[in-house]
Amino acid sequence: MSFGENLLVLRKGKNMSQDELGGQLNVSRQTISKWELNETTPEMEKLILLSEFFHVSIDELIKGQKPEPKIENDSIGSKVTKTKKTTRDIIFLALKIVGIAVGTFLLVDIIVMVIYFATNGFPPL
Repeated sequence: MSFGENLLVLRKGKNMSQDELGGQLNVSRQTISKWELNETTPEMEKLILLSEFFHVSIDELIKGQKPEPKIENDSIGSKVTKTKKTTRDIIFLALKIVGIAVGTFLLVDIIVMVIYFATNGFPPL
């Protein structure tokens, strides 16, 4: 797909007219039409605005494809896909670690109490 075709699909996906999109970018309807017909291409500043407006990367806007995830080989030769850690992922990992630590301490406390009562007997009621 060409840039113009991508722009047309994105614009129609938002049910916008060329005039409405032009208003968002401070350009004329004719400019949007020329972009969609691949007669001209927008300047970098307008590409950035389009990318932000449609929530797509500039690469996807121009080429019409999402970037492929970066794949590397690990030490044993199998493919590893690198993913970006989000704040949510980091918080969940921290909570898992804390949960394991608390669970371990609780288990140790229970074992110590069982050993204590087994060797010293239970207190009288």
